[in-house]
Amino acid sequence: MGLPGNRIFCPISQIDTAYVDQPEQYVGQTFQFLVKKLTEGGRNIVVSRRELLEAEQEQARKVFMQSLELDSVFTGRVTRLMPYGAFVELVPGVEGMVHISELSWSRLEKPEEVVKPGDKIQVKVLRIEPGKKQKKIALSVKQVQGDPWTNIDREYQPGQKITGKVTRCA
Repeated sequence: MGLPGNRIFCPISQIDTAYVDQPEQYVGQTFQFLVKKLTEGGRNIVVSRRELLEAEQEQARKVFMQSLELDSVFTGRVTRLMPYGAFVELVPGVEGMVHISELSWSRLEKPEEVVKPGDKIQVKVLRIEPGKKQKKIALSVKQVQGDPWTNIDREYQPGQKITGKVTRCA
């Protein structure tokens, strides 16, 4: 990496925007870097890739936020789960939250019952609200799937016998 005869150092924290636990995955690849430190007549060069990636992500985030509309449907990646719902990354740097009540048409105790971090899911934008750092985006999984009660009369007829499992008593 670098000019012939020069060795360049990139700290692991500066190779990507996310935590890197397997730095060997970057060996042999070619990237653009920003020179952060140049000392000893060019014998000590320190670079960063992170700042370039963050600038690209910020530009993409701005473009995405300008085009974001209610009722839009996106495929996102679940980034983390909380007792009250799941956070979904729509594009790098932009996350929305799916409340537990919007994850499924069935009642859930925990989000883990239907999603896990890393899952790709389709979500619909329900609300866009002002936030401290960026807008808060409320999402829904169940609204993309459609209401199961809408076509229930096509599947079941009065007098038809079916087998089911009791899931709870009220």
